[in-house]
Order: sequence, then C-alpha cells, then structure tokens
Amino acid sequence: MLRLILEEALPKHTTLLSQMWQQIDLSATERPFGGDTQGKELRAKEFIEHAIESPKAIILVAYEKSDSHKNIIGTITGHIYERPAVKLSSVGVIYSLWVNQDKRKQGIGQILLDSIEQRLVGLGAQAFQVGWDVSNPQAAEWWQKRGFKSYETIASKNISTDL
Repeated sequence: MLRLILEEALPKHTTLLSQMWQQIDLSATERPFGGDTQGKELRAKEFIEHAIESPKAIILVAYEKSDSHKNIIGTITGHIYERPAVKLSSVGVIYSLWVNQDKRKQGIGQILLDSIEQRLVGLGAQAFQVGWDVSNPQAAEWWQKRGFKSYETIASKNISTDL
C-alpha cells in the first residue's frame, strides 16, 4: 500500500508546481482571458507564490513516505472565496489537482481531495466548488463520483481591442 506524506507547499516548490500545473491543461483549445498566451508559466509562478503566502489559500504537495528525496507526486490547491450575497457565503474553491502519471489510480487524488476539504473547512468553508475542462470526460467522471455536481456552464468572450 502506498504511504504518503502531505505538506503545505513552500516557496522552494514554486517552479516544480508551476511545471506540474502546465501539464494539467490538456486541452488544445484557446483559453479565455489570455490563458493560452506567452508568460503562462510566469503567471502560474506568481499565483503559486501568492497562494503560499495567503492565509485563505492552501497548496498541498504529496510525497511517498519512502522517498528520502521528497519528490512531489501530487498536488492540490484551494482557497476560500467569500460570497456575501448567498446563503453559503464561504466557498472552498478547489483546483489544480495533479498526480504523476505513473502514480494515478492508487488513491492519491482522493487523499489530496480529502485533506484539502478538511483544511478548507477549518478556514470556514461552508461548501466546495470545482471546475473541470469540458473536453476531459475522465475528470468529469472523477469529480462526479466524489459528489460534485455540474450546475452551470461558464463561457467567455474576449473583446477585440483592434479598431
């Protein structure tokens, strides 16, 4: 049985986490809001640094207990989003779940999800929210098996600045 160590990410993990996050984006489609443009890795690094420093965000990294070098084999991120106009106003937003390709289907994703949910509840989360790429049916199936239900489709439109 695989034994894991989960830790909160540290600044030293920023570059590696950014590289892992680049692998999450499996879609070849254009991303809204400039997500498909140059500088994507730099923006990811800046976001990771912000999340590591924020008291309302958590990035967890997973290692195999037997790995003395502490090679990250999985990660997940979450933050608290305050929505004062709704009944459940403190939402734990979960994203960037990633597990090494050769370590998948061993329960690591579930362990990461359980841990981030527990920590977000500790920060006040009253509900959870997650999104997945519509072109990734495996992701949809995985999240739905864990009780997440799709309730809307979000679309985007960029505004042309060319006159």
